[in-house]
Amino acid sequence: MKVKALMFAAVVATGATLVAAEFKPADVLVYTRWQYVKNQKTGEVAKGGTAPWSKPYHHESTEQGAEEVRRYFTANGLSCLVTDDPAVFTSGAMKTFKAIMLCNCNHELFENAEQREAFYKYVENGGGLVATHSSSACERGDKRFHDFLGGAFERHYRMMPVKFSRVDAKHPAMTMFPQGSVWEMDEVYLNHPDETGLRPLMILDWKDVEPKSRKTDKYGCPKIGGHVLEWCKTYGKGRIFYTALGHRPKDWGKMEWQLHLFEATKWAMGERPDNVEVKTTTAKVRTTIEGVECVKDGKTVWKFNIANRENKPFVHPLCLPDGRCFTDARPADHPWHLGLWFCWKFINGLNYWEPRGPAAGNLFPDGMTVVKNFKIVPKGGACDVQLSMWYGPRAQPGKVLLEEERRVQFTAPDAKGGYKIRSTHVFTARDDVKFDCRRPVGYGGFSLRMATMMREFKMSGVGGEPSHDKNVGGPKEMTAVRYVDPKTGHGIEVKELAPLETERIYTWSDHRFVNPMPIYEKPLELKPGERFTLDYEISVF
Repeated sequence: MKVKALMFAAVVATGATLVAAEFKPADVLVYTRWQYVKNQKTGEVAKGGTAPWSKPYHHESTEQGAEEVRRYFTANGLSCLVTDDPAVFTSGAMKTFKAIMLCNCNHELFENAEQREAFYKYVENGGGLVATHSSSACERGDKRFHDFLGGAFERHYRMMPVKFSRVDAKHPAMTMFPQGSVWEMDEVYLNHPDETGLRPLMILDWKDVEPKSRKTDKYGCPKIGGHVLEWCKTYGKGRIFYTALGHRPKDWGKMEWQLHLFEATKWAMGERPDNVEVKTTTAKVRTTIEGVECVKDGKTVWKFNIANRENKPFVHPLCLPDGRCFTDARPADHPWHLGLWFCWKFINGLNYWEPRGPAAGNLFPDGMTVVKNFKIVPKGGACDVQLSMWYGPRAQPGKVLLEEERRVQFTAPDAKGGYKIRSTHVFTARDDVKFDCRRPVGYGGFSLRMATMMREFKMSGVGGEPSHDKNVGGPKEMTAVRYVDPKTGHGIEVKELAPLETERIYTWSDHRFVNPMPIYEKPLELKPGERFTLDYEISVF
């Protein structure tokens, strides 16, 4: 299904003149056009592969990828316009774009020469461009586009694991892809780049290409010595970034991929330097009896406790770059608080949050949370953890009201010791389910209990300011909360990436607890089979 973001185009009643489409201003244009193919000899346009010379290929990841980009970029301060309408290139909205992303575009990008010239002029005059995967196959047969982008599609290999044999670690968009790391699977594009006009950022050595797929006699870059998967270059005053990765829909939801595209876009906009300081990190992820932890220079950076007595996965300790732990687990005043964790409050009237009776005598609430299975995928200093869970009444063992697929992604600590945690939760009802907020105590969901030292940190909101009235969340416009140590500058940020309409961020005035409450405003009811997603990001800096 096409993803549109234009408002409308009107036809003047007195004639056939078409008024220019009105597009909403945005920082980034996410362009998804793929379905049109032009016969380079005759200029004839065909749609849907109806002509023998036109076989347009639509990547399933195009629209999903665009939506993932829009959601992540918007949550991080960059507004996005998603459209496949080429009229956008001659609209007034062009003046507002700081960058354009060709999101797995394919074949002809434009309908006329005016749109094409507006696109080239935009970049030439200083606009940024990020192009992904099949975008190198656009404007086929047009050498101008080949020279402009820095390369053109020749063919592709079959799907295979991709080892990042050589990575330009100095480029700000490459910090999340350590040299020697392996991308699980992709359709490796063989582009024919200009060996002298670009900066190779990621190179796949020929020895790492499956033998049955290699054709080094016809393709390749002798001077570079391998297959260039990613590169950047300049065009006039503009910056261009290209990646051959991005074929599979599920990869667009990966944290490292979204960070990669975000940093590439910031670089293309001129908001990141050409080079960053590179320091070798000693961080390493290792499994433990309880779950998995990251250790750097012999000290724990974070620890994800999956197997625990409460049967609720939680992260503790969580440490700042200077080594101080900022989380608190099982504190005396609220022993069911577990550092960084997720827990519902009321489901169908049962409490899943607090234990029954005195906590010392009974650790278990009436509602039961169960980890069915989990998978830990270490990646050097980074880690990807996937969990399958269910929720049901403790008095009825085996009765499943709600299922959850959770994904917790940790980035490797950067040169300054900072890192990010992405926590994504997909819930599916297996019975009639009612999440009750029971105001004024409407807490529940994704939560962070912090150490006493956080009282000294300066707290501020993003999009609005926190309210410190008892059991009252911040304004709906507030999408994140920051805590910064005025002495060192270190701190954290808790951010909503996909909040529900009813969600509000609640904070304690003494800075020791933050909770984006999914059902703050009113209860949420689901029928069997209905689902929703919650998505959060913790930045440690």
